[in-house]
Amino acid sequence: MLLGVMSNQIARAQAAPPPIGSWVNQGKTNGLVVEQNGTCGFLVNGKAKWSGTCKWETPSAKGGILDLQYQMPLAPGHIRWSVVYFNQTTITLDGETFYKQGN
Repeated sequence: MLLGVMSNQIARAQAAPPPIGSWVNQGKTNGLVVEQNGTCGFLVNGKAKWSGTCKWETPSAKGGILDLQYQMPLAPGHIRWSVVYFNQTTITLDGETFYKQGN
């Protein structure tokens, strides 16, 4: 009976928020921009490689999956990245470290 009481008091981890903002890798060759309204893009050497809308999927306490959907001739394209937060200004995107720029 005591176990039942204890299990009701277990705190659940809060889901990580989507990585809103502008992010760059250490060499500043790759960038990710995610806006509050869902518009997003991935830049290589300062030029947009993909742009479209992003969805934040399967969030956990440490991150989630960022799904960028972009226009293709026959069907929308998707790029999915695993995002892991180290802190509020540092994430990894499929293992590559990115740092938040500005606010």
